[in-house]
Order: sequence, then structure tokens, then C-alpha cells
Amino acid sequence: MSSSDKRNTLIFKVALLSSTFLITGASATSVLLPSLTKAFPEISKAEIQSFFSITALPQFLALLLAGFLASKFGKRNVILFGALLWTISGLLPMTLDNFPAILISRIFLGVSLGLIQPIGTSMIADFYTGDQRAALMGIQSAIIGISGTVLTYAIGILLTIGWRYAFLIYLVGLIVFLLTLLFLPRHITSTETASNISTDSVPESKHLGKEIITWVVLTLFFNLGQGGINIDFNLAVVEQHITNATGAANMMVIYSLFGLITGLLFGVYIKFTKNYGGIIAAGLFLIGNLIVATTSTVTTYNIAMIFTGAGFGLFMPYMLTTVNKHTTVANSAYATSATTAAASLGNFVCPYVYSFLAKLCGNDSSQFAFYFSSAFTLVLLIGLVFVYSSEKHSAQQIIA
Repeated sequence: MSSSDKRNTLIFKVALLSSTFLITGASATSVLLPSLTKAFPEISKAEIQSFFSITALPQFLALLLAGFLASKFGKRNVILFGALLWTISGLLPMTLDNFPAILISRIFLGVSLGLIQPIGTSMIADFYTGDQRAALMGIQSAIIGISGTVLTYAIGILLTIGWRYAFLIYLVGLIVFLLTLLFLPRHITSTETASNISTDSVPESKHLGKEIITWVVLTLFFNLGQGGINIDFNLAVVEQHITNATGAANMMVIYSLFGLITGLLFGVYIKFTKNYGGIIAAGLFLIGNLIVATTSTVTTYNIAMIFTGAGFGLFMPYMLTTVNKHTTVANSAYATSATTAAASLGNFVCPYVYSFLAKLCGNDSSQFAFYFSSAFTLVLLIGLVFVYSSEKHSAQQIIA
């Protein structure tokens, strides 16, 4: 059976999407920050937060190399190596007593994420097109929600035993390794790609157009806006005495769950909202951030997780689908790498940007950081409106 036939089977799609389950491997462990603060009382808050953020720089660098490595060694081989590295580096903190050594292991985890994320997404664009591609992009976002839900919930349970046991979640990488090894093709040839099913002739340029560059910038601001959720939410919950670390983890499950639900509904969502999809998603994310910034109750924080989770679950597939509308087989991995590299860069600089803004405003509380999240998300929203207006104007000129 050729890859073209295999791609319509369930097991092929499961294997293709399985690497997506690993994407939240760093962000899910943000719920460990309060536990790490207690385990390493001599370490500053900024250093503890770097447990989450330090993965972003190596991830960013690996993202820049992912397209080259995929073209040289094959996309499947890159995912196989990434899954093994994800598992090994993720498990290492179970045996480490030195916080700097733990941070080093997180650096290698970041490298694995940088290799896995863009290749898994670009392979969807390689094998599928049209509504099928959009549906799978939505499912991919849903899997991120599933991953976040499962891993965060598992960490919450494992925390009751001890914070070190939380790193057992990284054994999942072995499952992804086996699915990729057994069911994905060694090489992707041009005759097996979705782009070549089309009757249109597409230039095989590796250069990124201005549309993709625009989305690279927008993605950067989205991830700066995610900073509150990623590095400050769990700390804000504890600081505001709303609940304990396990309770905060359960709130994050709501965030992941709504990311899952909206991701599954993305195919339907995009048919109704069309070019407004990104604007609506960013609006939902902005509302959630503002709720956390201005309130401090269990109920309102849970509602905030619904809005931010839905916003994330809708924006990510919208962004990836829009980017891949402007790609070819030759540059799909490069375009996805550039976009996810912007996301990684945003994650990396976020703690430092937030710390600078906190000093500037004279308030370093984790709840106050959500005003920064709201500001960055507002910039994203304005940018999306501008892109929509420009595309609408261009379309009217063509018609005229």
C-alpha cells in the first residue's frame, strides 16, 4: 500500500498526529512551579520560572534548524530522534538534586520540542489539503488540548506522591516513537504529497512570502500574551490564596479541556467565521486574561480558563491553517518552523519582558502580570484586524 493510500487509514492519521501530544511537554509542567519553589527555597522566583522558560531558547534554535534537518535526514527520522530526546531529557529531573542540572535537562527538552513541532505540522500539509487539512489542523489543536489535559491532570495526581514523580509523564514519548517508526513512511516523495494532488502548478520556492512573515510577527505577540497563563497563573492562584498547587493544576485542566473542545470543532468553526476566525479567537483570549487580572475568585478564574482555553484552541489551528495556505511542498517545513520559532522566542523572552514591565510598573505580583498578557493580546487583536482589512481591500481591488 502506497503512502497515498495509507494516509486515509486511521492508524496513519494517529501516527501522524501522535507527535503533537508531546508539544505540551514543557508547558504542562508549569504547574510544578509552586512545588519547585518549596523544594528549592534558596532559588529566586525568576530562576524558578526559568524552569518553564528555559526550554524556549533551545527550542527556538532547533526550530530554525528543523527544516534543514528534515530535508537532509527525512521528516520521520527527525521526529524519531526528537521523541527519544524528549523522553530522556524529560525523565532526568527525577534523579537530579541540583537545580542548575535540572535546567540543563530542560534545555535538551527544548531542543526536542523544536524538532518535533514544525515537522509534525508540516507533514499534515504534505499529505492533506482543503477541508481535510483544515479538519486535521483542528484535530491537532484538539490533541494539544488533550495532551495538556492528560499531562496536567497526571502531574496533579503525581504531585500528591512527590514532585519528582511528575516527570514520569515523559514516558509517553516512547509511544510516539513506536507509532512513528511503525506507521509513517521513511521518505515523503513529491507524488505522495497533498500539494501535488492539486491540478494547480505551485512554484517550489523555499522563500517565505510577506504573508508568512506577517504571521510570524503575530504569533510572537500571541505567545507574549500567553505568558500570563504559562508562567504566572499557577503562582497567581497560590499568591491570591485561591487554592493550592493541585487546585491550580485542576484549573489548568479546564484550560486544556476547552482547548480540546474548540480544536475538535475548528472545522465547523472556520466554515462559519471564515476570515474572522482569528479575530474572534484572540478576543476570547483577551477576555480571559482580563478576568484573571481584575478578579481573584475560584469561579472567575475557572471562567477565565474557559475563555483562554477556547481562544488558544481556536487560534492555533487558524494560524497554522492560514500559514500553510501560503506554502508549497518545498517550504512548508521552513514556514512552519519560522512561525513556531516566533512562538518559541515569545516564550523565551516572556519572563524577562514581564519582569522588566513589573519593575517599570512597581508591581511584581503574578496577578498583575495578566495586564501585560492583556496588552500583548490586544496588540495581536489589532494586528489581526489590520490583516483582515488589508486582505479584504486587496480582494476588492482584484474584483474591480
